[in-house]
Amino acid sequence: MREDLSKEELLDKIEQEATKCEREVHGCGRCVLAALMDQFALGDKASADLIQKAVLPLSGGIAQKRNTCAAALGGLMAIGMVYFSGKLEDAQIEDIMKAMALGRQYYGRFEKELGHIRCYDIRESGLGRCFDTSDPDEYEKFVKAGGYELCSSVVGKAAQLAAEFILQIRQEQANS
Repeated sequence: MREDLSKEELLDKIEQEATKCEREVHGCGRCVLAALMDQFALGDKASADLIQKAVLPLSGGIAQKRNTCAAALGGLMAIGMVYFSGKLEDAQIEDIMKAMALGRQYYGRFEKELGHIRCYDIRESGLGRCFDTSDPDEYEKFVKAGGYELCSSVVGKAAQLAAEFILQIRQEQANS
């Protein structure tokens, strides 16, 4: 984490970085994850690139099926990366249960703040209808309707919310 920034400045920077990524290169889950991995130094460049490639098929509500928002999933992934930083084989059931509890809290906060967790519902609420972006004609309509502006704001908010959880986790880890 950048020590020269206040908490508010860091949260704003992460939100802006994720928003910019979605506007410019797309891939909601990976843009959330990229901003968080960058600002919290989660992994080296090679592992960050690999993880961000792995999350690409989650875009559009998991493979453009408009189910769970990939921005939320990117935030959940970063929270998991920070919460348990040890070797996976060393994870105990208590570690897994705590990670799940943090995930439920993030999921609930995401849904409360954005109104929905499903890509379909977020798009319908924000654009007046949901577009099937796997269809080229629908994709064009999505873009013209402001789909990337909507998704960029969702991505920024998802990254900012996850960053708040990450800061809390790191604080608890430092105090224990």
